[in-house]
Amino acid sequence: MKKIIFYLIVLSIAAILSACNQNDQTNTPDENEQVNETEEQIDNNTDEATQEEENNEVDENEQGTENSVTPTNEDKVYQNKIFKDVKVSETDNEFVFTGKAQVFEGVFDYAVYDGEEKLVENNYQTVGAPSWGDFEIPIEKELIANAKTEARFELFVYSAKDGSKENVLTIPLTNK
Repeated sequence: MKKIIFYLIVLSIAAILSACNQNDQTNTPDENEQVNETEEQIDNNTDEATQEEENNEVDENEQGTENSVTPTNEDKVYQNKIFKDVKVSETDNEFVFTGKAQVFEGVFDYAVYDGEEKLVENNYQTVGAPSWGDFEIPIEKELIANAKTEARFELFVYSAKDGSKENVLTIPLTNK
């Protein structure tokens, strides 16, 4: 008697599982049409998004010429472990440093040097790690106009352990 009940239970479970499996694999014609319509909508949305991005890129390029900000070296992008996509652009009276930083509590420091002489040092607050926070730092060209040696811009953080500079990213400056 126990064997018969056991076989009936196993047979019932097998029947239920096979019925569930058949329902998952078959789509009604309406479901197939809905899937095709959804795929077409996704394709259309993707095409529209790509076209919008292209339009935005053109707009950004046009804006760059209006503001008379020109990159000092278009292909030059600086980065290290905690700074990325750092670029230098130049206006008539200042250098503008833009990029992203991934730093503890969102704070990092920057300085401008003429050889070993520190001309200016300050800090910048952005979004804290693990996010990458954007930054934009303007430096007056007048500051380095009378540089005795090759001027440089440094991005860095101070060590919480011993106060030394860490992750220094150095960018050479020339005043044209």
